[in-house]
Amino acid sequence: MSTAQGTQHDLAYACFLPGGVVILITAIASAISMDDANIARIGFLVLIPLSLVALISVPIGIYFSIVFRRDAVLPLLSALTIFTFAEVVTEAGSVTFREATLWVYGILVWALEASWFLLRRRRTYPT
Repeated sequence: MSTAQGTQHDLAYACFLPGGVVILITAIASAISMDDANIARIGFLVLIPLSLVALISVPIGIYFSIVFRRDAVLPLLSALTIFTFAEVVTEAGSVTFREATLWVYGILVWALEASWFLLRRRRTYPT
């Protein structure tokens, strides 16, 4: 495998990070009691820019998950991302289910990303 393909594989995983960060920050911010000014600052300074990055990077990540479909984790990340996006947009289910979905998605994205960059990457593309 070439280094260019390894770089594309890294990019595929990195494309799901902004969405995971946005969801996890949102879940943490909703669990902590804060005043409205702090919530507005977090939303304006952190969540809006990260959401814009996620709007660009997630479709690229879904494309790369099709390209690297033999890596079972990338299609799983795509499916989880699409499911979570649909859950957030449609607000289907109870509030408890929606909040649990955010936590599970955020933690899973970070765990799967860490497993790639810290463990599986070296086995897939040895140097």
